[in-house]
Amino acid sequence: MTNIKDITKKLFFNASWLFGAKTAAGIFSAIQTIIIARILGVNDYGLLVLIIAYVGILFVILDFQFWETATKYIGGFWSDGDRPRTASMIKLSYLVDISSGIIAFAIAIITAQIVNKYFINSPEAELLIRLYAISLLIDTTNFTSDAILRVFEKFKQISFIVSLTNLTRLALVSAALFSGMGLKEVLYSYIAASILGIGIRLVIVNMTLNEKGLHRWWKANIALIKNQWKEITWFLANSSLTKTFTLASDNYLGIMMLGHFSGTEATALYKIARNCTTIIKRFMDPLYEAIYPELVKISGLKNLNDFSHIIKASTKTLIKISIPVAIILLLFPDVIINLIFGKQYLPAINALRIVTIGVLVSQLSFWIGPALLALGRPGLRTIIRGCTTVFYVILLLILVPKYSYNGAAVAFLGYSIVVTAIAFYNIRYQIKKYPDKKPG
Repeated sequence: MTNIKDITKKLFFNASWLFGAKTAAGIFSAIQTIIIARILGVNDYGLLVLIIAYVGILFVILDFQFWETATKYIGGFWSDGDRPRTASMIKLSYLVDISSGIIAFAIAIITAQIVNKYFINSPEAELLIRLYAISLLIDTTNFTSDAILRVFEKFKQISFIVSLTNLTRLALVSAALFSGMGLKEVLYSYIAASILGIGIRLVIVNMTLNEKGLHRWWKANIALIKNQWKEITWFLANSSLTKTFTLASDNYLGIMMLGHFSGTEATALYKIARNCTTIIKRFMDPLYEAIYPELVKISGLKNLNDFSHIIKASTKTLIKISIPVAIILLLFPDVIINLIFGKQYLPAINALRIVTIGVLVSQLSFWIGPALLALGRPGLRTIIRGCTTVFYVILLLILVPKYSYNGAAVAFLGYSIVVTAIAFYNIRYQIKKYPDKKPG
């Protein structure tokens, strides 16, 4: 029988390590963004944002980002005491990550000229796209590496890696810009930090797997899990498609629409508004990553009372932390933007207020993805994210051409409200459909 207090305590303990890492990474990333935005100015910063958005959305679409699938099946096989199939799943996870990353990289290189013509319009864009694509290609196995470390509860190690990588990137980017260099050198810094990150991850993962008796996992026979291939493929397809919808909606669609309709300046102003709310999202990400393994374990015991308790407890904690920060952003947006980024970004004040409300609303339903996966409903999660993403695109097409970055902010708020409303309705239906059943 599950001990809900112990599970909740472990959830928040694991999340605390991830929160520490995310907080440190967030601070380093925020300082980096401030330096880049101030030194490069609105137009060059907007260009960098568009480069990152295009390559990012391409990798989101084509790179399977295997971590949820890896977490579910590596964790499942390991819990069953099946070491051979655990090793096979680890090998398969890395192979999928590497293959999809190479495909995404190749397409980024091939399409750089076309994208520059229709969305970016800069003589530097093609080279910059290629450089950033190299950075993401190097990062592509990090999803599986982090999934393995989560399964074996190496959250402290994840915290160390994330913090060190972001600190290194900050140091390199700062050195480049304060030396009078430009966007190209910024992206070289990204590449160097990515090399450091993947190197440390692979060393720690190998040590962890050796510690668990999973020696020479790379020689494992993938055929051992052939009976699960259909199930894994279905889960992966839905998980990857949903991740594409989610990351595209949260990070890239608004930016690409602004790049097409409004140019680099409007893109930079909207990105600044989103950057100011990053601190709120930093509270959510650790809970999202930590809650999924626990929900998988509880759903396996069919104890949905505990399932509901975990969701409610984590949501209440998240909101208590987020509301004070949101209030500050709502009351003093002009002071925050001027102090941090400079007066050239002050037109983003209203966009910041709107985005802040949108992010706060989205916190209420952060659990919907992990919950539906844990309940064995990946297809439903994909349908929900697909429909809400289409709704978001329609809002962007209506609002961005007329209202620019403020229109993008309103579209994001509308999207967040719809996602949250659907999440609450759906989880109540799922809980009623699968009544509490404890093992006898």
